[in-house]
Amino acid sequence: MGENTPGTADIKYERDRFVAFAFATADAFVELDQSQRVVYATGAVQWLAAAPADKLVGTPFANLVSDVDRPLFVAALAAGQRQGRVGPLALSIRRLNGQSLRVSVSGTCLPVRGGRSYLSISAQRLPAAVTAKGTEVGGLLSKDAFADAAKAALQAGAAAGRNPNLTMLTLDGIGALKGRLDPKSAEAMMVEIAAHLQANSVNGAAAGRIGEDKFGLVHDTTLDIAGLKAAIADKAKEVDPAGKGLTVATATVDLDPGAMSDGDHAKALLYTINKFSESRGEFTVASLMDGYKEMLDDTRAKIATTKATITKGAFDVLFQPIVDLGTRAVHHYEALVRLRGQGKEASPFTFITFAEEVGLIPEFDLAMTQKVIAKIKGAKERGDSVGIAVNISGRSLESVPFMAALHGLLKDCAGIREELMFEVTESAKITDLEATNKTLQSLRALGHHVCLDDFGAGAAAFQYLRALQVDFVKIDGVYVREALTKPNAPAFLRAMASLCTELGIDTVGEFVETDDVAKFLQSVGVRYGQGWLFGKPGMGVAPTKPAAVR
Repeated sequence: MGENTPGTADIKYERDRFVAFAFATADAFVELDQSQRVVYATGAVQWLAAAPADKLVGTPFANLVSDVDRPLFVAALAAGQRQGRVGPLALSIRRLNGQSLRVSVSGTCLPVRGGRSYLSISAQRLPAAVTAKGTEVGGLLSKDAFADAAKAALQAGAAAGRNPNLTMLTLDGIGALKGRLDPKSAEAMMVEIAAHLQANSVNGAAAGRIGEDKFGLVHDTTLDIAGLKAAIADKAKEVDPAGKGLTVATATVDLDPGAMSDGDHAKALLYTINKFSESRGEFTVASLMDGYKEMLDDTRAKIATTKATITKGAFDVLFQPIVDLGTRAVHHYEALVRLRGQGKEASPFTFITFAEEVGLIPEFDLAMTQKVIAKIKGAKERGDSVGIAVNISGRSLESVPFMAALHGLLKDCAGIREELMFEVTESAKITDLEATNKTLQSLRALGHHVCLDDFGAGAAAFQYLRALQVDFVKIDGVYVREALTKPNAPAFLRAMASLCTELGIDTVGEFVETDDVAKFLQSVGVRYGQGWLFGKPGMGVAPTKPAAVR
């Protein structure tokens, strides 16, 4: 044996070193044969299976996987045979003593000895946001949860210097196929489809159902999309009694953020997912494939423009009076945004809706509040008192950072508590009413009055009124406009005004355009009015003396 020829000791050392490296990244290792039975197990096998290694030999590994996760595991192994790699997957293991264990599984498949799979198994250390089971059939994530998982995957990829891909799928004909199957078979098919999507997604848990026939997954750039499409299409054709199956259309895009920040890129991605889920043909998988980059660039530009508008305060605030219907004296003003520019993008509704969709509304609400505070303080310095209500989105109220920043602004507002009011808008649905009510009470405790906007406009209106303690309720303008023309309108208005009066809440009717409507509102118990009869939104304000709330 020559001087440079490795000896037995050297070979043993190299072997031991590679084993040490392996155990530095996993807790247990399992080798499976072509029938997916365990032929070798080592490491923390007692932890994994609650049994020694020799008890696992000959056991189909899928038997150890929970019933819920077994389709995912089987699909992942099938994908691994095509692509060479498995996972990482988040799975529940059913140990031999009956207990369950949540683990992370990764592996590789090699064409040796008829085909072997080598799995490394670790105690789960993955972020909960990327591993939680979804609530859709087969454990798929809902649209909102999928957006959260996509965001987490983007952040994890950025940290690792690697950007995942997003694939959107339309399963054309899935509704008709389910109609040809009995309910049990239809559900089983959906579980299989879900398993294929999850098995190929980041951590086995970044796949979601975002529409009736629309699905999405965030995955590694090496994913065999053609193989995934074929697996889903083959399964559908296999179970279809008519042999038709369905058509799988996919669009895959690289989620490289370019110069965009991770946060803004996630907002753009969320906006895209929402648009795709809401589409009725005009925004399809095909158009996503052809135009995603252009659309993403457009979204990036809109986000940048919106942020610049907010940061620079490049918008104007107009004020519309709200008057006492009895005395016609101005009680306070509502602050309304006006954008500088022309066209659709200068529409306040378009601007605010977009800000809510991409998560910029808290920054805008703070900017509006700052301008309103300055307006009130400016009047105060001149010896005048001007009451102004600033709109706050329900989404902002649910943001902890927003509320912390708002309370920071309000520290210097001790002298204008009565003049500075807040109006809760319902353009974004409030999901946690209990927490939101606590937020509102923190503002009222400081001395600020709170108004609930657009009461009666949606099915949640009375639920909001029951859960949220407020000082004013603004009745939706639809009811006011119909007051003198629709037979049932007076009854609805009278009932809403009466309910609010009994609760000690003052009412405001909006869209008051004629004196007849103003008098009618007063006759049914509405105390205040807002509309062109009393004044259009303008830059100027006159001194007001807000009356005490009931």
